[in-house]
Amino acid sequence: MKLGIDAMSGDLGSRIVVEACLSFLEKNKTDELYVVGKIEELEALKPYDQVTLIDAREVLEMTENILAIRRKKESSMVKTMMLARKGEVDAVLSCGNTGAYYASAMLFLKRIEGVEKSCLMAMMPTYSDNKVAMLDVGANSENTAEQLKSFAIMGNAYAKNVLKITNPKIALLNIGSEHHKGDEIHQETYKLLEDMQEINFVGNIEILDGEVDVVVTDGFTGNVALKTIEGVAKMLVKSLKDGFMSSTRTKAGAVLAKPALKQLLTKFDTKAAGGALMMGFVKPVIKAHGSSDAIAFENAINLAFEMVSSDVVEKMKEGLN
Repeated sequence: MKLGIDAMSGDLGSRIVVEACLSFLEKNKTDELYVVGKIEELEALKPYDQVTLIDAREVLEMTENILAIRRKKESSMVKTMMLARKGEVDAVLSCGNTGAYYASAMLFLKRIEGVEKSCLMAMMPTYSDNKVAMLDVGANSENTAEQLKSFAIMGNAYAKNVLKITNPKIALLNIGSEHHKGDEIHQETYKLLEDMQEINFVGNIEILDGEVDVVVTDGFTGNVALKTIEGVAKMLVKSLKDGFMSSTRTKAGAVLAKPALKQLLTKFDTKAAGGALMMGFVKPVIKAHGSSDAIAFENAINLAFEMVSSDVVEKMKEGLN
């Protein structure tokens, strides 16, 4: 398998990408990495036969708008995406500007037949130890019922083939659990999903509690939910830290509570997820967090290869046609 890696577009630049690639190569002796960036910053990867280095002198900055992808055709992000377009790699990975990355995928990659709109899928933490795949979390501002149906099919294929869940439970994010709740689009989507024999639709869901495996939502609602959960998690962790450090007695309590605190922090650790997935394209497109460290980026590399090895895109095609 071959993976195209944009080494330059993240907040921390090429350093963490090189570190992650070196760690990956120590454990994996067969799969190939096509690393795109400034050659002089990728010197440590030169000795490896599995690595192909591709020079790119331009970088798409986090602050640039999506129009920059046409202006900066020699950027590491665009060059990486072109590798997938030409069939030279099986999947692509970047931790760069989400809007620009999504736009470059839309410009240079084909969508799966039957997918009207692609979407962004993220793994969400829940009260239980089960993480939930939620899509869309921000690729679209609004969606039709038919588009949400295609998200359900793609999420079902991912849960079966990557998460290895035999009969994933699919739910629709809504303002109430009753079938008649929500606006016209959500009510129409409910009926479409209820009539599908190929998925295990369990109805509407209001909160992510780990009782389902895949949550389908429009991009606007999904993005608000994602950012709200991230904000609450950060506030909770910071409040706990501040509280435990406020006095000698609470510091002593922190020592006793350390195992439970570590378990809580692990639950909200974004490094483990690796990245979000841009679903609906003919090649797996993985978006790592902009501030990913080497551990998170290596997990994103592993996720990319898992997507390829489990042939998820072909499974999505089967479900959509």
